[in-house]
Amino acid sequence: MNQKNWEDIGYQFLVGEDGNIYEGRGWGKHGSHSIPYNSKSIGICMIGNFVGHNPNAAAIKAVQDLIKYGVAIGKIQENYKLLGHRQTTQTSCPGDSLYQLIQTWPKWSSI
Repeated sequence: MNQKNWEDIGYQFLVGEDGNIYEGRGWGKHGSHSIPYNSKSIGICMIGNFVGHNPNAAAIKAVQDLIKYGVAIGKIQENYKLLGHRQTTQTSCPGDSLYQLIQTWPKWSSI
């Protein structure tokens, strides 16, 4: 935020390894996490460096529950596609380990 002089965090939600979900922009505000997808996606950031290891079980469950909740309240379409950040813009995010993990989740898409 400071480097790019943004007024707000770019993601709609952030998830900590404490299992808590933190609201960034929330459900109703346009994201700023990946320019080609900002207007048609929900950005969820898992807090940490997941290059060489996966997030813990609490964080994984929180993200999966958040996605299910978003579907249940109509903020995420039932036929959504799950993408990793690196699929939408040039970045190493979400880290090699986490990226490999989300490829095993339902609705992950190679685009």
